[in-house]
Amino acid sequence: MSQDNEPGAGLSPRRVHVSGHAVDVRGTFAPGRQPILLVHGIGMSGEYFLPFADVLSQTHDVYAVDLPGYGRTPKPPRALTITELGEVLAEVTLALGLKAAVVVGHSMGAQIVTSSIAGHRGLFAGYILIGPTVDPTARSLPAQAVRLFRDSLAEPPSSNAVIFRNYLRMGPLRYLRTARYMVTHRTEESIRHCTIPGLVMGGGRDPIASEAWLYELARIAPDAQVLEVPGGPHAVQLNRPRELAAACAPFLESVTGQQPDPHTLAPHS
Repeated sequence: MSQDNEPGAGLSPRRVHVSGHAVDVRGTFAPGRQPILLVHGIGMSGEYFLPFADVLSQTHDVYAVDLPGYGRTPKPPRALTITELGEVLAEVTLALGLKAAVVVGHSMGAQIVTSSIAGHRGLFAGYILIGPTVDPTARSLPAQAVRLFRDSLAEPPSSNAVIFRNYLRMGPLRYLRTARYMVTHRTEESIRHCTIPGLVMGGGRDPIASEAWLYELARIAPDAQVLEVPGGPHAVQLNRPRELAAACAPFLESVTGQQPDPHTLAPHS
């Protein structure tokens, strides 16, 4: 594969500094378009959002962030809590000058997103949660480990390579400390304060975020609906980006007035 065909080749990197933290951002930096902000989960980085970002970038101003201690950003002295990461996300949004962005969180990123929205009303126009954690039926580190293992069996090898590379980069101790914050944070509490339109999504084969959990979050949220990507595992944004974008398109159009070009959503032959 040539460098120009690699995921995210059309995005530009930038490092943003907020409240003593560095955040790496890969984005289109196209202020004439409606912005979409992509927020990764535990141990990950914006890298696994790049295929999805490529599709969305056809019509939107897209940004994939690497929060402090994730990807290649400098590591803070300690792992940050969900609330602290939500604050960083809000500050990055302001630093980038994004107006009425749709914010997308995957896995633990959904917890960061709902925390940020709840603490900064009026900053975002809408939100999408993909495979949100933590399902109350598995609210412990051992239960999450079992579900993560089951998902690794459902993910294609190329996706697992990206996932495990990022896990190793974060390091096991920082991962474990963050996981403790993850299982104690209650997404169902923060989403009560997310009064903007929302979409709660998951893959049909996602063992981490159950269908019942998706519907429970949508029921609690003031204004949210549920959609499923049939047959998709947990990391649908990485291995089924066009299907995910097609599923998100009606919601994005309702919130932003912009819809991805149907040609960009068609599967590659």
